[in-house]
Amino acid sequence: LLSLVAFQVQAADKVAPPTTAPTNVSRIKVPAVIPAARKPLRVLFIGNSYTFFNGGMGTLVQSLAAAGKGGRGLEYVEVTKGGQTLEGHWADGKALAQIRKGGWDYVVLQEHSLRPLQDRAKMYTYARKFDAEIRKVGAKTVFYETWARKNRPEMQSGLDLAYTGLAKEVAAMVAPAGMAWQAVLKVKPTLSLHIADLSHPTPAGSYLNACVFYETLFGKSPEGLPRTIRNKAGKVLVDLSES
Repeated sequence: LLSLVAFQVQAADKVAPPTTAPTNVSRIKVPAVIPAARKPLRVLFIGNSYTFFNGGMGTLVQSLAAAGKGGRGLEYVEVTKGGQTLEGHWADGKALAQIRKGGWDYVVLQEHSLRPLQDRAKMYTYARKFDAEIRKVGAKTVFYETWARKNRPEMQSGLDLAYTGLAKEVAAMVAPAGMAWQAVLKVKPTLSLHIADLSHPTPAGSYLNACVFYETLFGKSPEGLPRTIRNKAGKVLVDLSES
């Protein structure tokens, strides 16, 4: 995978213990405090079918995070709708309501796969609106860069420019799934990452995306993580054990 943007975990403030012991107290109960580095990351995913396909990006990344040795877990919420744009999510109001609840470390924004090429101005307009709201609650924006259609590989350069340009403008992060697809297919062009519609991801494609998010959000390589992912009910969502 490509080298991705890492993040720094802020250490929890340290509180000095009292210098003298309290009197007439036989027992003091001190509530357990989980160090910031061990608290699960809280991530809000906003997107469409590219986000919810094959069990959902939140579930897939959560499974990888749980398997990572000595790392943080992940808690997530997804606000998704098939074919939705950021403009549509803004008008709908559900994504904005989730952002305003606060408590997020990251909010992932995924634009419709064609909008960066067909109407980049609107993509940027609504991405800026969401980014402003995300900053108000102390979270960081991560743009989920999507990939080219199987029969239109030339799309990727435009997607790269749109997402990296936007991220630079608002000082946000990018999870470069599209770049990862391009790099992997260059090395192994027979690998099946698209389903028959030439657009949506196969389980292998979603697994690659999850690995990109794992490295983007946790700053760690996904190398060595399990190649089989199940949901909480035990259903297999991705099984690359034979590939």
